[in-house]
Amino acid sequence: MKQRFSLIVTLMVLMLVCLPAGVAGASEENDADIQKYFVLHDGSKGEPYTLFYPVELTGPGEIGVYAKVWDLDPDPKNRNYEPLRIILVDSRAFKEMKPSQWKQWVIKANKFNAVEWVAGDEIRSFVKGMSHLFGKKDKPPKYFHGQIACGREGKGESIKHAVDAPELKITGGRYVVILRNVADLKATGSLLIRYPGELSELDPEVEKNFEAKPDLVVEKLSVNTRGQVAVQVANRGKGALRPIKWQLTGPEAVTLTLEAGGRNYGVTLSALDPKMELRKPGAAVTYLFENLILKEPTRVTAVIDAADKAVEENERNNRLSRELTPGQARYKREPKEEAANGLPDLKVSSVRLDGKRRVIIEVTNQGQAGLDTALWSAGGKGPELELKMEGRGWSRVQLGMLDPRKNLSRPGGVAVYDTGYVLKQTVTIDATIDTAGVVEEADEGNNSFTATVKPQ
Repeated sequence: MKQRFSLIVTLMVLMLVCLPAGVAGASEENDADIQKYFVLHDGSKGEPYTLFYPVELTGPGEIGVYAKVWDLDPDPKNRNYEPLRIILVDSRAFKEMKPSQWKQWVIKANKFNAVEWVAGDEIRSFVKGMSHLFGKKDKPPKYFHGQIACGREGKGESIKHAVDAPELKITGGRYVVILRNVADLKATGSLLIRYPGELSELDPEVEKNFEAKPDLVVEKLSVNTRGQVAVQVANRGKGALRPIKWQLTGPEAVTLTLEAGGRNYGVTLSALDPKMELRKPGAAVTYLFENLILKEPTRVTAVIDAADKAVEENERNNRLSRELTPGQARYKREPKEEAANGLPDLKVSSVRLDGKRRVIIEVTNQGQAGLDTALWSAGGKGPELELKMEGRGWSRVQLGMLDPRKNLSRPGGVAVYDTGYVLKQTVTIDATIDTAGVVEEADEGNNSFTATVKPQ
């Protein structure tokens, strides 16, 4: 019976990934990673649906293959059923493959959209005899370096194989990860191949599903005594910003843009943060636009990642606008100086449950000025509290309902809002105050708060 094959070949760019949980951070700086979202269509033991992922090592080291299945359709009756096989071999497994054919595997690709052949002559010419590819269980061939069975939803599996210098010389650094589906169902999941190399790839579909994401925020705008504008950018998310983002150029790059006096300026992430500080959650960097010199009061707007090239916890806090006056502000202001500029500063300070398991949201004005009381009668034009549950829109609360006692009209005031929602299961809640930027604040980058809330 004729087998069906799909070949996925990719160009790869340097990055760091986190699949499955606990794998992130384990990579060496010189390792490369391929992070892919995969779909294995229905197959059978005699006619498996098969994908190939070729990788090319540049030196000795360990190959790690990590797979996680997110969905099986239809759901098997046996929850322990594992119809997928993931195999690691080197290129000696394909006896008919010539070096030029290998190069075609690696070169003929689109960075994020896979090139695919289904049962094509180009594949069959060097994978004939596939049923005998893996040898006997008690005596696997030398090119065979591991196999796992997987399929249980949410359960991660892995293969690890150390490649020394003699083996690297024999294989030429050419290895292939093979995915096979032997069941009459469709499997979707994600695959991480970590190996000693120079090039990596991050599939955007996988990036969206990371449990911990970064959050790039423009936190400060200031001007030094020469009139040069400085911008502070921070990663306020729970996740790391992937190193691959520093390698992107042109339209694909993560960019900091600045608009002042009708002119636009911009720098890529590699220029903004050459030491890659923003990889770490909580880190902040400051970039000085030396060629921009203000000579009079000017409205300045800075935006980080306007093209949404990085998947973030919050996409709404990437912009900050300020009126900057040369000679009145200093470069690298301290936080206490930023708060002392006579502006309010709204912050979602808590998302919690009360004794009856109702969701309570707490908003604090930690600035040096109170909100204008006229905002309470502004209706839909005033600041609102936006709530999301599990990433989906939940509620928008106007200021009058959020804070009927007008506590936020004074510095240090706290508004406690009872949503009335009784929580029955663990959820992630996003709360953001003043999403439309109605209020000019001392710090525009701290209006959002994310919490995972669990009923006791």
